[in-house]
Amino acid sequence: MAGLKGKKGVWAKPGAGGSYRGYKYERAAPKDYQTTAHQKDIGSKGRAMGVKCKGKKGADFKQCRHEVLG
Repeated sequence: MAGLKGKKGVWAKPGAGGSYRGYKYERAAPKDYQTTAHQKDIGSKGRAMGVKCKGKKGADFKQCRHEVLG
């Protein structure tokens, strides 16, 4: 799939042959997008809550979650 830079796809025929039958439209793999600041903030608070509040239940867990999330 060489030559896909700047276009959405390319018509390619796998194998050999003389007719137009069997061509397939191949596209480049989707690109990853960067994580936003808000997503990073949510992830860090979730990890902190998992460490600090592990093993707590009920009201204790809710109080711990409130302290971590602010």
